[in-house]
Amino acid sequence: MELKNIVNDWKIQFPILSQYTSSTLYAKADIILIGLRLDKVMSDTYRLILEILPLWVQEKRNINIPVFFVELFDKDGGQFFIKYQLHKYLFEEATECANQQFGLILRESIRANDIFRFIDSFSSTLIPKHNPIKWHRLFELKLALAFYSGQANLINTIKAEIENETKYWDEKEFNRIFMKSIEEWKIDLYQKMGNREIFMKQVQVNLDDKKISKLKQIHISFGTI
Repeated sequence: MELKNIVNDWKIQFPILSQYTSSTLYAKADIILIGLRLDKVMSDTYRLILEILPLWVQEKRNINIPVFFVELFDKDGGQFFIKYQLHKYLFEEATECANQQFGLILRESIRANDIFRFIDSFSSTLIPKHNPIKWHRLFELKLALAFYSGQANLINTIKAEIENETKYWDEKEFNRIFMKSIEEWKIDLYQKMGNREIFMKQVQVNLDDKKISKLKQIHISFGTI
């Protein structure tokens, strides 16, 4: 079976998503793109990955760098690699797993608390403890969502998480990787999320991009987190 037909099967399964590239299906969700990537493992095998991409970044190339991603697991919790020729036989099981694992945040209206719980659930089990390489992107996503909500208590909660977690990071290792201190990184992040008008203006610039503008629109709803 050809990849384009496999992608189309997943598009039918998740009709809120639109095709973005030959191997991705996304939707616009206010300040993020959210959707699925069919990641080629080998020439004849793929795995399904849920991705969240940032729309608040200035450089367009950085939009395609996920702030969060997680691959689909099978019913036994193992990696779900699917050979192209076995796709039609495994698709029912794969869609069942995808709906179970991703269904809460692949819908027309996504509750913000479901996104936070989803992130926390997978990050606590899949991301090495106190490893800033992955955590710094997760915190940017969580703070961006909080900032977009306009809820001061939520913003303060996420900032408290950041302050608590960064106490465990190794300063020298962080500086070696990111070429800045932990404190400088936090200042940069807080400044990036400090002016809502500038933040939303950049989001709109990216939403107006020709390819992105063609994607289907879904929304994030904020209640009690």
